[in-house]
Amino acid sequence: MLRKWGVLVLLLLAMPALAFAQNTGKLAGRILDGSNGEGLPGATVILEGTTFGTATDLDGNYFIIGVPVGSYDIRASFVGYQSKRIEGVQISTGYTREIDFTIDPGVELDEIIVTYEKPLIQKDAIGVPKIVSAEEIINLPVRGVANVAKIQAGVVAKEGSGTLNIRGGRGSEVTYYIDGIKVFGTVALPQSAIEEQEMIIGSINARYGDAMSGIINITTKSGSSKFFGSLEGLTSESLDDFGYTLASGTLGGPIIPGKLSFFVSAEFLNEDDSNPRSVGLFALTDAQLDDLRAAPIGFLVNDDAGNQVILPIPNSLTAGASLNVDADGNPDVSSGGLVFSDGTTIAVPGNVDISTLKLNPASRAEHLTRSDFEDNLFKRAYANENLSLSGNLTWNVFKSGRLRLGGRYNTGEFETLTFG
Repeated sequence: MLRKWGVLVLLLLAMPALAFAQNTGKLAGRILDGSNGEGLPGATVILEGTTFGTATDLDGNYFIIGVPVGSYDIRASFVGYQSKRIEGVQISTGYTREIDFTIDPGVELDEIIVTYEKPLIQKDAIGVPKIVSAEEIINLPVRGVANVAKIQAGVVAKEGSGTLNIRGGRGSEVTYYIDGIKVFGTVALPQSAIEEQEMIIGSINARYGDAMSGIINITTKSGSSKFFGSLEGLTSESLDDFGYTLASGTLGGPIIPGKLSFFVSAEFLNEDDSNPRSVGLFALTDAQLDDLRAAPIGFLVNDDAGNQVILPIPNSLTAGASLNVDADGNPDVSSGGLVFSDGTTIAVPGNVDISTLKLNPASRAEHLTRSDFEDNLFKRAYANENLSLSGNLTWNVFKSGRLRLGGRYNTGEFETLTFG
């Protein structure tokens, strides 16, 4: 059985000064004078390698909105003061990252560099969201959006299934967003295209509307002022019979430096068996299956040792046909079996106690025992082939706003094969 499917999605996100799109965050904080603890007015804060930056107000406060999700080095400076840089500040979708600076007077001092540490508690978060960055996703021992979510507390899923049950809810109650756009249908996406995956379990923010069980919010990567890319390949073709092959790649960079950038990613997956097993299965033979199909029900009776057996009723037995009985009203087995008025005969073994016959039909499948099955490597394989493409163009329309056009394409084939 072969099934083929495909999906193409185009997304257009405009991010003006109000920065309402869900795939951006906010940076805020205060710059203080190290000598007296007062705020410095007019101090400069910039995100290195980007066009984002601002100056503090009279009290030394600053904020920058519409910052694309990602990791940044942030520099604070003021005339006559030592500059300070904090490295690796992670901006998450829909949240405000608070970063305060304390800088000291003295133009001849070297710059102070601080490595950013992610806070344990996100102050503006409702509930307990779990945010996984691109670097963490790469290091996880799983692949795919659903598998990353499965390892979070409060999320369960059947092994081999992509359906998530969050806090006891149904799989259909989980809502997915990609770059701020609600997703209907497949969420297949190249793993290398994900910049951040946010999972909200319970206490869902009102901005998500009618979400019930949980939110999976995915932000994809964007282009930058420098070219970057990656290649990945995995295969087990020569090591096992399951035929797992994966190829993935990304490329991003500027088209017009400072104005227009691009990002593209692709992932191809082929599996000869997407549900492998390391041990054999208990299975019926083809002859046993054919026999069950020809006579799915039967009469229960005991043998001379008291063991229960079932006599198959062939499909040829006519509805309403009566059982031939002897002069005493007992089933007539003089001809070696049970004979019905339509001529159908059911063979009765010689060791059967006919007096224990029960004329209420029973399912033969329900009375199979361990001895009826064979332990072998027979299994039904599920071949899978999938291609996922994702990309976007980002245009910096003005200093605090940008226009982003993105799309994703996914196509695949699913086939059931029988191996012996």
